Amino acid sequence: MSKKAIAKNIAAVLLIVLGLALCLNTLLAHQYSSDWNFGVVLPAVMGLGCFLYALKLLIVKRHLIRNKRLRTAIIVAFILCLLFFISVEAFIIMDPLIHRSELAGRVDYLVVLGCGIWPDGRPTHSLVFRLDKAIEYYEENPHITLIVSGGKGPNEPFSEALAMEDYLQAHGIPGDKIIKEDRSTSTKENFEFSRKLMNEPSHERVKIVFVTNDFHILRSRILARRFGFEAHAISAPTPAVITFNSYLREFFAFVKSMLVDY
Repeated sequence: MSKKAIAKNIAAVLLIVLGLALCLNTLLAHQYSSDWNFGVVLPAVMGLGCFLYALKLLIVKRHLIRNKRLRTAIIVAFILCLLFFISVEAFIIMDPLIHRSELAGRVDYLVVLGCGIWPDGRPTHSLVFRLDKAIEYYEENPHITLIVSGGKGPNEPFSEALAMEDYLQAHGIPGDKIIKEDRSTSTKENFEFSRKLMNEPSHERVKIVFVTNDFHILRSRILARRFGFEAHAISAPTPAVITFNSYLREFFAFVKSMLVDY
């Protein structure tokens, strides 16, 4: 067997292992979320691609695309897309460090972004992490008003805002310190509708702190600016079982928001 054939076989085995890992990720993420959303399914789709290319390496001996120029163009396009993906992900990872709440100074509003509740009304782990960070910030800044932002999604018994309000009150935050924004169904609407609940002139930029999970901060901060906020972030952790899915999905959500969420 030639060295080239051995290299192809090794690459095929590595692709099969990677494909299995990606499919396992989808199963574990689904077990956590009980939902077949884009972020959950995408790793399995990538895994299927790994399996198909591994079969190509093992079975098909010639190039699938015989035209050399077209083959080169496809490879270059793939590399450019990969570099763009890596660049966006780097900004997503770095933004929580650059625009953290410690740099905000005094603010009057803390906006807590919703992200789903279980069918029985309990906040998901991601949302609990956000709420716990909000409680920590309130304890250090008791003058602030909290805006809990999130409407009622599919399979949710009531609005995320109501679940967040109940959680915060159960942990000692007075009800008169909480404003419910219970209509939003997207990050864009979180800030758009929250702004309408503030007793602030519409033409003025309002400085706020918001709470969301780490992967979500860059897009949230940019959208907040579009609706008149100077926003700094509190970064809540993401449950480990969905970290890869969340960062992967966020790339596509970021691109979509930059193009259409105005």
